Formats: sequence, structure tokens, C-alpha cells
Amino acid sequence: MRISKKDMAKAASLLPALVLLKLGIRFGYGKQMSGMFLKRVGTPELQAKAFGNYQPVEHDVFVATFVKSGTNWMLQTAHQIAHYGEAEFEHIHDVVPWPDAPMINIIPLSDPGPLKKSPTGLRVIKTHNIAECVPYNEKAKYISVIRDPKEAFVSSYYFLGGILGILEHVTVSEWFDLFMNDHPDLGRLWAIHTAGFWGWRERPNVLVMTFNEMKKDPNRAIARVADLMGVSLSEAQFGEILKKSSFSYMKQHEHQFTPYQMIFKKPPKNVVMIRKGQSGQSDELITDEQQTAIDDFCRTALQKIGSDFPYDEAFGITR
Repeated sequence: MRISKKDMAKAASLLPALVLLKLGIRFGYGKQMSGMFLKRVGTPELQAKAFGNYQPVEHDVFVATFVKSGTNWMLQTAHQIAHYGEAEFEHIHDVVPWPDAPMINIIPLSDPGPLKKSPTGLRVIKTHNIAECVPYNEKAKYISVIRDPKEAFVSSYYFLGGILGILEHVTVSEWFDLFMNDHPDLGRLWAIHTAGFWGWRERPNVLVMTFNEMKKDPNRAIARVADLMGVSLSEAQFGEILKKSSFSYMKQHEHQFTPYQMIFKKPPKNVVMIRKGQSGQSDELITDEQQTAIDDFCRTALQKIGSDFPYDEAFGITR
């Protein structure tokens, strides 16, 4: 496999954290080392470097989500819309750049291939960066999906735990501590990410929706994305996009969305990318008390930032 100069730069940046993670797990410090690694990957300083000096243009469609918040679902939806429902690929990251990824072999922003092959002249870009670390241009398009942090917690435990090889070394309670505390405080990062893109929602080139909205009415979600992208679809094209962005279709084609390997790390085994695609079922992993704690923590974090995101309304919480 050919590794680009940018991939090598990622390797130089993340190798110390990966080595510490492996050593920590070996000596029984899975939680502590996982926290250090996640904090290293998610720092604003590292996020700010991801796009370099890239300047977005009118053919760019950014899908900007927090980790495990319907990212691949929206990537598939937007990419299929850009191709009128006829997009074909071996892997999503053969056609969708992800500049902030700690994985190798992802198509770079500079590759003109996806744009040349796009019948609408649009190409999709993935990022988990917070809003202030995503390059902005009023001619580009931006889509953000906001998911209940309790659900993101459950999904991230299974997914990131599998990617990092820590599921057998970090308990749910320990993952809960990582989500709720300052090292790396994933709950606070969720709030920062949510507040940033929610603050963009009134811009005409930005679409913000919740995971619950997508789940409740996939047809409307597709229509809203197509409208933002300025793409007119025939009934047949719309139906094809609806089919290809469905949970059943993506589950059957899961190999097209599973993560590439991290730098200097063996490819992940038994990692499920398309797990359930459901909302409102965080109780499968965490207690009522833990769910309430996450709600209180994230709601308070949003208030401290000064965000008016309607937390309880968005996630159907009654108090």
C-alpha cells in the first residue's frame, strides 16, 4: 500500500500516542491511556491543522458531524444526491476526503477524481472538526447532524473501543468517566461541536438537523439535503437515493463504510460501523442515572457556551 506524505505526517504526529496506548493497555492502564489518546486526537490545535490552507469552493459539500452521529448515513445521502442515486464506490473514502482522519489511504482533498466524476459538479467532504476548525466559504455547502449525546456515547463505546482495541480493557463505567470528565471530556466536546454548527443554522448555505429528524422522516431529510445542494431529482432518482441510504442497504454494504486502519496499527477486527441506526435506546448500555447525568452535563455545557440549542425538545426529554 502506498502511503502519501500527508499520511506520513499523520504518523509522525500520532505515533507517540499510539505507542503509549499499546503500552498502557499491556500494563493495565487502558482507561488512562485511552483518555490520553482521545485527548490528543481531539485537540483544537490538531483540528486546526487538518485542512491546512484549503479554501472551500462552490462545489464543496461538507458533512460536519460529531463522532458517531449519523456521519456515514449523511455521507451516503449527500454523495448519492450528487450522483443522482447512481454513485458506485469500493469504499466511501475512495470518493470522500476526510482531512482530519488519523487513518491512512483516504483520498486527499487535492485529488480531482471525485469532482470530475460528479454529474452535478459537487463533491462531499467529511469532517468531525468543531465549527471554528472547518474552513468556511459562503459558496460552499455545510450539513451537520446532531445526535443525542447518550446515543453517541453508546455508539462510540462500541466503535472507538473496537478501533483502538480497548473494549476488553475499558469498562462502560470507565468510558462514562472519559465522557464526563476533563480528560478528554467527550461530553464537553459534543457541546462545543453542537453549539458551533447550531450557531450557523440561519446561514443559507448551511443545513442543521437532528439524527431523530432523519430517522423519523428520511424522505424529508433527503429533500432538505437536495434542496441545500441545489440538486433537482426525478421520482426515480429520489427513490434510488432513499433505498441506498436506508439502514438495510447500508448494513448489507457495510464493507464500504468500515474504517480504514489507523497509522502503524493493525486493521481493526470485528468493528461494526453500521450497528443499529436507532434512536432512543441508550439504555441498552447505561443506567437511568447515567443517562440523566449525561443530559445534565451536556445541557449545562451548552448553557455555559451560551448556545440556545433546544436540548430537551430535540431529544424528547420531559422534566
